[in-house]
Order: sequence, then structure tokens, then C-alpha cells
Amino acid sequence: MVGQESDLTYKSVAELAPLIARGELSPRDLVQASLDRISQLDSSLNAFIDVWEESSLSIARIAEKDIADGRYLGPLHGIPVGIKDLIDFEGTPTTGGSKVLADNVASSDATVTTNLKAAGAIIIGKLNLVEFAFGTTGLNPTTGDVKNPWDTTRITAGSSSGSGAAVASGMIPAALGTDTGGSVRMPASLCGIAGLKPTYGRVSRAGVLDLSWSMDHVGPMARTTEDCALMMNVLAGHDPRDGASSSNMVPDFTSEIARGLDGLKIGIPSHYFYDEFVDYEVLESVRSGINLLAANGAEVVELSMPWVEKGRPINLGIILPESVSIHEKMISEHAHLYTPAVRARIQSGFNVAAIDYVRAQSARQWFNHQMAESMSNVDVLITPTVPIKAPTIADCTPSPGNLGAGIELAMFTGVFDVTGQPSHSVPCGFTSDGTPIGMMITGHPFDEPMVLRIGHAFEQLTNWHQRPPTDIPVPN
Repeated sequence: MVGQESDLTYKSVAELAPLIARGELSPRDLVQASLDRISQLDSSLNAFIDVWEESSLSIARIAEKDIADGRYLGPLHGIPVGIKDLIDFEGTPTTGGSKVLADNVASSDATVTTNLKAAGAIIIGKLNLVEFAFGTTGLNPTTGDVKNPWDTTRITAGSSSGSGAAVASGMIPAALGTDTGGSVRMPASLCGIAGLKPTYGRVSRAGVLDLSWSMDHVGPMARTTEDCALMMNVLAGHDPRDGASSSNMVPDFTSEIARGLDGLKIGIPSHYFYDEFVDYEVLESVRSGINLLAANGAEVVELSMPWVEKGRPINLGIILPESVSIHEKMISEHAHLYTPAVRARIQSGFNVAAIDYVRAQSARQWFNHQMAESMSNVDVLITPTVPIKAPTIADCTPSPGNLGAGIELAMFTGVFDVTGQPSHSVPCGFTSDGTPIGMMITGHPFDEPMVLRIGHAFEQLTNWHQRPPTDIPVPN
């Protein structure tokens, strides 16, 4: 077993960066610590699809020399990072966790990859995921299921399953995930880390495999909210390669992070997110978190939002036809290479009539207007990230006549893929069986600084995010 440790593997980017900048920590030593941790744990957790040991150490040596020569690039310089295997890294496979794309080698970098490299980050490997990111549990029969570091019999949630497990277990301090129905925030919640879905269009998706073009987001997953902000300073910005990329001014995402809670208004929906179907322990942890924020300067405002339950059905009503339009040619030629569950999800999109897709997009416009109206007098909404505790892998594994557990996981997160708002999960407690609980902070479009400010303030008042998983099994 690997217990709690106080070495480099559990330090945040914000803690590591000054050490590197001052020459007190070598990027080579940090990368080697990550590689050692991966070698020790990944056979138990299955977070990585590929690890680039030789090239990572080579880049780390260059980073060390550049920093010593006064060419320090900023807080990500020399920091090891992992990227989900939907994201192109030139010269390496981008498989989407599927046999269908086993031979697909990226001819260029995704824009987010380019941005990370330019900031001096050391991309150490590709992370496991649900096949083509189309699923909530994190299970993948092709690449193997990712295990939750807090309890390896349980799921991480998906689809950014490897990203969640790798950061939570101390293999890497930060990672990239993607989010179409909650796939950054769900694994962040179940693995006990911070995960931000930025505003739609804030971060480029160029060079990232599509699932649903009008709802796909790329976002950071890290040990702390501050680390997510540091990553956003590198990731955000207009990109002509992405037709949905926003031209909105890009702020310094760390500039207001320490301003605290005084005068802020937090909206609490009186419908759906706190209904009786939500697990009691989840509700109690989130409510305790809200009370703590209120006791430290925030004002809590209850909001009537009876229409909000329509969000997840709209989310699915758009994902299904958009995903089948993306996969139409591949699935017609290589259906046998898809895993059965993902093949069935994609093919179900063929049954969605064009008029139903148009209706879903129309409903989306109505829904977004309702959300903007309801939030007009508050700074953020706070809700549970997911409504249930982490189920077991066995319970979530499909079998004949049984689709498996976990369908409820995206009920809350998918709402904010419809609206495209910035939405952030932070740890707010643990269940009686020792698995993490996440609290979701959702803001107005392009107001990531407010979301990050509240997430950071909550972390300063608690220590949930400082608790690494204990007793991760290590194979003999």
C-alpha cells in the first residue's frame, strides 16, 4: 500500500513553481518523481495510455538550463502535465481510447498542446478515458477501466477518468480533460480534486477529437483552484483554428482569486439540485460548504428554478445527433471496432429526427435565457457536482439486460454544458465510505475569475483538497 506522503507528488503547481523559479527544484527531479510515481501506481489505477519517459526527461533538462540562464517562462515552466487522449500531440497517436483510431498519429499539435509547450509545461503522456469520451462512468473495455485512487473498486467517473485519477494519486500535478456533459467536473468530484469547465469558446478545441461540436469544452484539472487559474492563463484565448473560439478579452485568471467572499451573492436553486433523489451525504456536505461561505461574507439567495430539470434532456438531445454526425462514416465502416456500449450510444443518434434536433437547439435558447434571468442578481450558483456517491466498477459494468449504474452522474453537470457557463468542482467532504464529494460553482458566461475566486476562498477555509488518497494498492 502507498500511504499519505509529503514529497513532491502532492504539491500543487502554485507550490512547485516558485521552487523551480528560484532554482531550488530541478524540473528533471520533478519529472522523475512523476515518472517514478506512475511506474509505482499506474498498474493499479490505469490512468495513462502512454507515458513519454525519455522525451519528458530530455525536455526537463532543457527547461532546467533555460531557467538557470534566466529564461523562466512562468508558473508552468518545468511542470509535468498529462493530456487526455482526445488531444493531439504531434507525432503521437490520438486514439480517443478506441480501436477505431489505433493507427491515428497526430500530424500537428492541438492549440492547447501548443500553448502548454510555449509556457514550458512538460507533457508527460496521454491519459485514459471513456471511448471517444462518450460515457459518464470512466469505464473502457478497450483500454481498461480507470480505478479511483480512494477506493480501487470504484469508478472515477468519466470521461476524463485518467486525468482525475492521475492528479488525485499524485502522478502529476495537473492535467487536461474535456467536458461535454460533465467530463471534467464529474471525475474531479469523485477523485477529490479541482476541475474547471471554462465558458464555451474560451479555450480552443482545435486539434481535439469532437464529441458534440456545440457543447465540447477543454478544461484544467488540478490539485487546487489556484492551479486551474494558472493553467487558464496559458490555455485561454482566441484561436482562428476553432470556429467557435471567442474573441472576448482574456483576463488574468489569478488577479482576483484572493479577494475573498465579502459582498458576493450565491444563488441556491430550490428545485432539482437539492431534491430528495440526491444522496443524503452529498446534500449534507454541500450544504455545510454553503453555510461556511455564508459565515465568511457571502450572501445566500434562494432561487426558484423549476425549469432547470430540462437541462440534461436538452444536453442529451443535442449530443446524440451531433455525435452520430461526427462518427457516421467511421461507424459505417468500422462498427465492429467500437465497444458495444459506445456503439449503441452513437447509433441511437440515427433515430433522432432532424426536427427533434432543431427543437432541442430551440429549447436550448429558451433554457439559456431562463438561466440568465434567474442568475441576474447573483454572482454564482452553488450545487452538488454529482447527485450520488461513487458507485463500484462492478455495478457500472454493463451486462446483458443491464445497462449498469451511473446514469445519474451527469444530471447536474450537463445542465451547464447546455448553457456554456463556466462551472467548477471543488472537494467539499467525504462520504462515510471514504470517497470524495464535490461542490459545483457555476458563474456567468466569461466570468471564470468569479468562479475561481469563490473556489479558492472555499479552499482557504477548508482542507478537503489537501487530503491525498491513502492506501493505494501497489502490485507485488
